Amino acid sequence: MRRLMGLLAVFCAALLGLQVLSAPSAGAAEVSQDAEAIAKSAGQKWALKSLANRQYVSVALTETDEQLQWRMRARAASVGSWERFTLHTNHKAKTIGLRSEVTGFLASAEFHDGGDRQGMLRARGVRLGQWQQFTPQYLAEAPPEGSPGGSVVVALTASEKAQDDPNGTPAEKERKYVSAEVGEGGDGLLRARSASLGSWEKFVLEPVAAAGTGPLPEPAGQTASTLDVMSWNVCANNNDDCGWSDDRAGYAELTEEIRTRLRNPDVIFFQEFCEKHAKRVEWLLEKETPIDWDVRFAPLHHATSGGPLVQKQCAMGPKPDSADRGAFGVAVAVPDENTWYQRHDLTSPAADQHEQRSALCAALPSRAVMVCNAHFTAGGKDFGDPNGSIRTTQAKELRDIARNYERQGYRVIFGGDFNSVPPDFKTEKDGPTTILTDTYAAYRECDEGSIKGSPRDGEVTKPLGNREIKIDYIFAPDAAEFTSCTVTRDTGKSDHYPLYGTVTLPAA
Repeated sequence: MRRLMGLLAVFCAALLGLQVLSAPSAGAAEVSQDAEAIAKSAGQKWALKSLANRQYVSVALTETDEQLQWRMRARAASVGSWERFTLHTNHKAKTIGLRSEVTGFLASAEFHDGGDRQGMLRARGVRLGQWQQFTPQYLAEAPPEGSPGGSVVVALTASEKAQDDPNGTPAEKERKYVSAEVGEGGDGLLRARSASLGSWEKFVLEPVAAAGTGPLPEPAGQTASTLDVMSWNVCANNNDDCGWSDDRAGYAELTEEIRTRLRNPDVIFFQEFCEKHAKRVEWLLEKETPIDWDVRFAPLHHATSGGPLVQKQCAMGPKPDSADRGAFGVAVAVPDENTWYQRHDLTSPAADQHEQRSALCAALPSRAVMVCNAHFTAGGKDFGDPNGSIRTTQAKELRDIARNYERQGYRVIFGGDFNSVPPDFKTEKDGPTTILTDTYAAYRECDEGSIKGSPRDGEVTKPLGNREIKIDYIFAPDAAEFTSCTVTRDTGKSDHYPLYGTVTLPAA
């Protein structure tokens, strides 16, 4: 039955394509077809509270008037799924979008409506376009007493007009503040129509608990176990070195590329992955392998001074109706016993200029195994880490994450794209060779096989035109053995080779 339902879901998705990513009509479904994919994310959830009436902004799903469905009002006394949002940016956090957890759609300031509906906010935007981007103004005043840690006071402006340039913000004269209209008859309705900042235009962004958090499950005893692990940077965003359509991977292309490279895995690490592909990759794995799967996702971020981390959005194609693929980041595919997963944000270069990198860990309690995937900052001055100090710190933080799980009874397998060559890699062009020295000393890398202390170099995973380097890794506890470690020297539409390792974990 599960297989039949999975195939039916794939078939329906193929028929629908990404129809929800074109503008919805008044009679569109109340929930995005991508809502289930979005639920796979370890991105931080937020609530928006009006300072004018101390009520939370809620998305209305029960309106019978189609012109009022999805409208946003500050009228909830507590936070539930109707009041939770995630934050997204395609302008390095200079602008932000708010995506509703309950609908899967983005808040949109609808300037086409006239009269009392002019500028009304409705959670039905299907891509991060002009009306879904708000310019945040983080205010110096303290959040109200009792607000959760990490809360910030913010005012939001919207613009009816197109932005001046892809990296800019709307022209000052076109901006309208978002107000929670709490006066007589307003009912807390959110509209972008105020020319000035007052109490109605001030909100508190409050972090709220995300899915997958809570107590870490107790692991089973550490019995002998063998796992097949795959790691692949799929290059799904907008790299012109890759072969995706318009340099951006669509889910049909991506799943086909993954399908041809599967080797009966137990765990897969994906880097440069788009959030809304997670559920579709899960369907693929359940079709192609004999087990049930969960594919979990963690975003990378940007931030501005005084503001929160905002999820970086996967780039959209050049056409106006190009698919919104959700946030950009890393993913872990694990057997569906997984119920607990956690994002760990890593030290990164200046947040307003560079990506804030993350690691994602997921628990397999029955095997007493924790798997963690990471994508380190790239080297060079353009990426903010010319001497490798940031990556050295990230490597230490990832080791510390692993050790913390080990203290709680888990054996940790971690890997990904570390954007660093190994200690014994002889090169003068590819940055320092010391970034992973301590990691090799504490853990066993795939290419070391069963012989600890063998040369710390290994098969190359990244072609660079006139040379090739190793920057992709799978590490396991020092007591483990890799019975195989191979690289498929075919990037497909990516710019990395897939890495495969079979690791045997001894009993405790």
